[in-house]
Amino acid sequence: MANEHPFQMLFETLGRLPIAHAESVNRQAYEILYDILSVPVEKTGRCVLLRAPRAGHGKTHLLSRIQHHLGSSHEFIPLHASFGCQIDAASVIDDTLRRLLRPLPASGGLCVLDLVTRRLFASALQPLVGSGEVPCQDREGALTALRTRPIETFDFHHPNAVTAHWARENFEVLGQRLSVEIAQRCGLPAREVAFWVDALFRFAATPVENPVRLRVLADVVHAGNPGDGVLMERLEALLGMLAQLMRVVLVADDLEGFSSDETAALRLAAFLGALRQSVERLDVILSLNQDIWETAFMPRLSGGLADRLSEVVVELNPLTEDEMLALLESRVPGLGVRVLAKVDRDSAGSHARGLIRAAGVAWLRASAMDTPPVPPSAPVVAVVPPPEVPPQAIPETISPPPVAVESPPVVVAPVIVEAPPVIESPFIAAEPVCEETPSPEPQPEVKQERGVDPTLAISFLAKEAAAASSEPEVIAPVVESPFQAAVSAAPEQVEVTTPEPVIQPIAEAPVVIAPAESPFQAAAPAPEPPVFKPEPAPAFVPPEVFQPAQETPVFQATPETPAAVPIIAETPETPAQPPVPDTDRVDDLLRQFRERYGRGSM
Repeated sequence: MANEHPFQMLFETLGRLPIAHAESVNRQAYEILYDILSVPVEKTGRCVLLRAPRAGHGKTHLLSRIQHHLGSSHEFIPLHASFGCQIDAASVIDDTLRRLLRPLPASGGLCVLDLVTRRLFASALQPLVGSGEVPCQDREGALTALRTRPIETFDFHHPNAVTAHWARENFEVLGQRLSVEIAQRCGLPAREVAFWVDALFRFAATPVENPVRLRVLADVVHAGNPGDGVLMERLEALLGMLAQLMRVVLVADDLEGFSSDETAALRLAAFLGALRQSVERLDVILSLNQDIWETAFMPRLSGGLADRLSEVVVELNPLTEDEMLALLESRVPGLGVRVLAKVDRDSAGSHARGLIRAAGVAWLRASAMDTPPVPPSAPVVAVVPPPEVPPQAIPETISPPPVAVESPPVVVAPVIVEAPPVIESPFIAAEPVCEETPSPEPQPEVKQERGVDPTLAISFLAKEAAAASSEPEVIAPVVESPFQAAVSAAPEQVEVTTPEPVIQPIAEAPVVIAPAESPFQAAAPAPEPPVFKPEPAPAFVPPEVFQPAQETPVFQATPETPAAVPIIAETPETPAQPPVPDTDRVDDLLRQFRERYGRGSM
């Protein structure tokens, strides 16, 4: 599509790794957040206020990168505001369970909550086995398995997990002891901890293929319509139990809905402050723009709540020139300088989203100006030249003098092929389309005679004697090219002398002797070609024999002007002579040859 360009993505979602990233943008803020969050599990959590001058400075982008790099040891739980401006205990419980119920890859249907439950039960059972409160035949082996292989030890779906099956059979007694142990570690009320221990045990022990597995957990959490106070205690217990195994980070992002509701902002601040006091290991990140912080939160917050929310403040700064260039290079590598030169700085501002939006506008404008319009319906005409007529072979049969025949010029009309319309891309210039014409099939090359072989006289005598009783075949002139002129009149005959070689006797028949040489007739008009002198044949050729009486120009055919086919004229037949003895045959033949060519006696 014409509107597609590399700068279309303007907004990002928390938890999804960004496709394009510039390392230098918000680098300082990233290092501060990473140092605050990358601490051991037992360390106390902190509340971070991530603040930007305005929307579009890359807060969500920064949080997504932090989550990607610390996701193996941290559990980031994004908080979603109900009705745009309400975050309470019920919504946070749903957000936490939704995050923990994400399926594991190649696990046969298990989710993160299955692993959390097994690790939590194994951790709480270790002091009971070590103290002897839970009897065990191999105490050391059981403690080692609980510490090193908690997921396999409490696999309720494996037939060989003895500890898991024993815990299922004795869970009514064991569940109370596990709840007390976990509550002491978290410093939370045992009643709400026991609620989650029972709910998690039912979830983990239910077969994975059971379709009501997830629904049972949701029904247990919201059964009886508990009040806000009960839900708050359950949320604190759930987050406290999770914080015993991993770092838990609550992220409150996309809080634009609080800009016009100071009361909702006050409730959110009080809610987060209470969680921080109840769950010491909990980390909270509050991502806000400067205008929302000043208009919605500051007017109603007390000094204590403001201090708790701004325990650590991380400010995002406007983009510098180098950061702008790096941000554009992350979208279009190698073109950042050219795109930045086309960007309207006044509309782009100094924040990432404004720069990307302005770069997209510049990209579309430059594409529209650089691409010439091409009508999609313009036909493309390709002229196909006529195929070239290959040269024909020279007939060897002796023919009578030809009659000049005018062959009309052959006119070959060009073939017009209308190609389908070509729709060009707005980013690629149009190119002409030509129809490729298949070339004619190659014809076998025929080697034409350029001169007269001195031995032709003897061969002509033999052929005349063999074909005396039959009528000679008449061969019409061959036109080699459609643009060749008509053949002219018969060529003049050339007188040729004969040598005195020993001639073998032939059958008794009238002897008809044809001229030994006939010139090649060139097509008109043609340039004056050089005279071609025939080379002597490798066979026996005596000196001054079979040489023409006068030099006759021989026209050599060129590729541009094909030569006409040579025509060999035949003289009128001589009346048949009565048969003579074989001894006088040679003398008679030589006499006839001398009479015809006028060379005198030999």
